[in-house]
Amino acid sequence: MKKLFNNGKIYTMNHSEDTYVGVIVNDGTIERLLTQDDLNEINIKDFEVIDLNEGTMFPGFVETHIHVLGTGVWLSSVILNGETNIEVVKDKIKQKAEQLEPGEWLVAEGYDENLLHGIRLDKNDLDELCKDNPVIIKRVCRHAAIVNTKALKKLDVKDDVDNPVGGSYEKQDGELTGWIYDTAMEPFEELASNEDEQSLTKHLQNAIDYLYQFGITGSHTEDLGYYEDYKDVLNAYKTVVGGEDHQRPFRVRLLRHFSVYEQMMDEQATFVDGWLEPDAMKFYADGAFGGSTALLKEPYSNDPAGENYGLSIYTQEELNEKVQLARKYNGAIAVHMIGDKACEMVLDAIEKYPAPKELRDRLIHISTLNEELLKRVSKLPVICDVQPQFITSDFPWVQDKVGDQRARYLYPFKSMLDLNIIIGGGSDAPIETPNPMLGVHAAVNRQSYGENGAYFIEEAISIFDAMSLYTTQASEIAQTTDRTGKIKPGYEADFTVLDKDPFETDPKELANIQAIKTIVNGKIVYERE
Repeated sequence: MKKLFNNGKIYTMNHSEDTYVGVIVNDGTIERLLTQDDLNEINIKDFEVIDLNEGTMFPGFVETHIHVLGTGVWLSSVILNGETNIEVVKDKIKQKAEQLEPGEWLVAEGYDENLLHGIRLDKNDLDELCKDNPVIIKRVCRHAAIVNTKALKKLDVKDDVDNPVGGSYEKQDGELTGWIYDTAMEPFEELASNEDEQSLTKHLQNAIDYLYQFGITGSHTEDLGYYEDYKDVLNAYKTVVGGEDHQRPFRVRLLRHFSVYEQMMDEQATFVDGWLEPDAMKFYADGAFGGSTALLKEPYSNDPAGENYGLSIYTQEELNEKVQLARKYNGAIAVHMIGDKACEMVLDAIEKYPAPKELRDRLIHISTLNEELLKRVSKLPVICDVQPQFITSDFPWVQDKVGDQRARYLYPFKSMLDLNIIIGGGSDAPIETPNPMLGVHAAVNRQSYGENGAYFIEEAISIFDAMSLYTTQASEIAQTTDRTGKIKPGYEADFTVLDKDPFETDPKELANIQAIKTIVNGKIVYERE
């Protein structure tokens, strides 16, 4: 039986005034949009009627940059995100240590010294909190972490260790502090991650259930290359989102980490049309602002010696080789870049080795720009994943790191849209909370909820443009504008229903709007109690 969704306001996202009162869905596809006159003329008894409870319907929200499986693993870890009391942080770590068997890894996520009045735990602190277990505490940016002495011994890392390419070990007076950065983290993360297909499947189920509550119907995710065998990850996705029973209906575009990309191509890894689709080859160009490892053209403003430019994961030649690897298979690239120098290096490589026709390279974060870089980006066939919540997480402390002049072009969303650069919204969860309405609030107000003032308000965008980041712009990034991103006949019946109308809400209250229904393929997968 066909389904009729009504008793709500339905935004097609063609423009902010294009609304309807009903939509008919047939076998997972939108068949017809209804005005009030249309609704009065049809026979309700011919349909399975779904009451929108006076909610506001949009095309299903899609996050264009997230780590879905990583979010599931995060949900099972010690969660420190948002903690502002160091004693609470210590107590959480200590309580978890008491629950573990000797030798079992303790993993915590979301440590942020900026919320803890600058307090930085070190290996000695962790040794006191957890005497019998190796520990890794990941900073909220996931580009830095703290490990304890047992963890260092597990990998036989001693005070005389050399920094790896693209990473570093922090030392004071020649002694390791326990702080590790970027590629130095990788061996510890691999050892601490003891996952198999079964556990990854459970993490994935939990993650998607978590995402549903924010109205998210699909995502562009990067999870391959982190859990030993990529097949375990791929099989988990096939079981959960791509199996015949569709345990958790969810649209996934899967970026492929460079470390497994060639193997996947050579082994002809398979996906699931319409549910699990392959995307570009992913790699990192630099670090992040939190650990002062984002790669800048000029030194960090708060570096007393004026010598810290951040961290380059690759030389220009090595970066070019990464691009060439993707081109070898007629593929696009997806590159993490935070600093302006990292952006410049990636653009140099793209201009030298253009993407195949009809493909577009993906620039992830692309946080620090300037007028010249904006113009270069606008002339290239690229798409950009941006994270509006980074505005609220990074300001004001990031201004100390880069200075006001460079801070002016941090997350310059309006400038990007004015130049017709395609940008899609994401949270980079578990870095930020995967709630698109928090992203909409940040993009519109350029401030955290409840704050006064704004950070470079000239880069604020309209509510319609902010909603577009998770709907029509996300569809542009996926290059699926013929079937997603709008509520339109012939399109996929993926919908997000909110408790309030964003266009009739005080912009300062956008962060408080909540999803009351999430619908994928015409099926209600989440309903707020």
